[in-house]
Amino acid sequence: MNLLLSIFLLFTPIHAQAQEASTEQFKAEVIQIVEAGDGYQVLEATSSNGETFTIDTREGYTQDARYSAGVGDKIVVQKITYEDGSAQYFFVDVTRGGALLWLALLFALVTLAVGRWRGVLSIIGLAVTFSVLFFFILPQILSGSSPVLITVIGALIILAVNLFLAHGWKPPTQMAFLGTGLGLAVVVILAEVFVRAASLTGLSTEEAALLQIEQLGIVWPAGILLAGIVLGAVGVIDDVAVTQAETVAELKSANPNFTKKELFVRAMRIGRHHIASVVNTLVLAYIGASLPLFLLFVTADIGVFDLINQEFMAEEIVRTLAGTIGLILTVPFATWLASWRAAR
Repeated sequence: MNLLLSIFLLFTPIHAQAQEASTEQFKAEVIQIVEAGDGYQVLEATSSNGETFTIDTREGYTQDARYSAGVGDKIVVQKITYEDGSAQYFFVDVTRGGALLWLALLFALVTLAVGRWRGVLSIIGLAVTFSVLFFFILPQILSGSSPVLITVIGALIILAVNLFLAHGWKPPTQMAFLGTGLGLAVVVILAEVFVRAASLTGLSTEEAALLQIEQLGIVWPAGILLAGIVLGAVGVIDDVAVTQAETVAELKSANPNFTKKELFVRAMRIGRHHIASVVNTLVLAYIGASLPLFLLFVTADIGVFDLINQEFMAEEIVRTLAGTIGLILTVPFATWLASWRAAR
């Protein structure tokens, strides 16, 4: 939401006369709290070039955000300069770089301390994931390529690199990759069918609508919705696939006389327990991501049917159920492939 506020502040004039004004956005440091009241502050701040100015947080689109800045804090400011030389300053956002950096360092430290060499490989894999996402998937989608096709290709690249980097080039990992691919295909097919069947436009959120406006129709909103469903399912699907493949490998190592059928049956017993826990996790993760909207509709006292019929809710239902079905089917896919390979 803060990103949307920033974008609107950059491209939407605050006043009618702002249409003939220049706009810039920059970081500044708070040097004094001039006034503070219930949910607002009047701040004196200075930019990196030494310009000093006063900001009233009650003005602009962030008037109800209730940010609390202190002396020395870094904030994001928008400056509108009019033709007569006068200027107005508006509070846009606080800067969070320091807190996010410390959290990222803590994440890396815990990953390395617990995972050791595997932790190092997982961090490298995470870097690959972001690289594929920001240098391949997103640019290709914005250039007009099919969001679903590009996302599937990118997801397979991410899976291949991460799976083999973390677990090595060995038969269980190869079968896990194939099982993940089959589960991903199920998600794509189900999402495609039910997005069309439910007449979902992909424009239920402000972000999607703003993207459509900014890209002048180049981006296909329903395709973005489908691509998001695929990306959301990939991480969980590869987890169950690896678990099942490694389970089969351990069973075969414990008893080399197990047949393909015995390996499959025993590994599926474990897989069913995994399904029970992961399905609940996936559903809660999707609900948690949209919790404010759920609360909003509950407080509005909307009937259950009316709530489900809302497009944003229908999107979450399709996203959750399509991803979950793909997840469930990945268990037998990966288990059968690993059992077949181990029994050879």
